[in-house]
Amino acid sequence: MKFVAATVAALGLAACAADEAAAIELGGGLKAGGEIDMNYTTGVEEWALEATPEVGFAAAGVDFTVGSTFDLMGLNEDDVFKGLDFGAEYDLGAIGVNGIKAYGEVSTDADFEFGDITMGVNFSF
Repeated sequence: MKFVAATVAALGLAACAADEAAAIELGGGLKAGGEIDMNYTTGVEEWALEATPEVGFAAAGVDFTVGSTFDLMGLNEDDVFKGLDFGAEYDLGAIGVNGIKAYGEVSTDADFEFGDITMGVNFSF
């Protein structure tokens, strides 16, 4: 229980120190960033700690990204790498339609076999 309290306190301090997460701009439209998510699911009484590193490139108004998710609590297991997630997003605000983005996503498994492609339009307000 002390571990949980210490983790929550550390995450709270980190959240106060940074107003918003920002990817590191590497120049030439290239950026790198990531996310760490720690959560607890009550139904199965299970803790999860995942890291999602991501790199991206912007060209002609389209943001391309490649990332993966790693289970940090299972680093000693054989199947830590689950595959890659590819994405592309285009903000239609560039052509005068605010709040709408067109996107596409596809993922691979650990053997780099591609799955289904998801394409759509996202409206935010």
